[in-house]
Amino acid sequence: MPTREGGYTLVELLVVMSIIGTLASTTTLTVTKYMNAGRPQALRVEYKTIATASTAFYNDNQKWPSSGKELADEGYIDSVPTLADYTIGSDGKIIQTPRQPIPVSPDTSTNP
Repeated sequence: MPTREGGYTLVELLVVMSIIGTLASTTTLTVTKYMNAGRPQALRVEYKTIATASTAFYNDNQKWPSSGKELADEGYIDSVPTLADYTIGSDGKIIQTPRQPIPVSPDTSTNP
């Protein structure tokens, strides 16, 4: 009678791989959902930081900075903004262009 060597069958390996795949996809979707939920608030905070730094730059130099990169280069903020690109006009108006689309939640304000 032949002896059976230890090991896993192909069916057992496929079951384990499908379970791992299901867990990985569920985790990825959940993490992405929570990361996107905080983006609008993070963009507001980043915008306020740029506005404050722009005012300080204007007070020191009597001119408005041209971008968020210039603020970082001059030391008014720690690093170049990562969530959006900022263009600052000669009148001090800040234009924020998000680098990724902002997730929009369903609008429930129109419901009676």
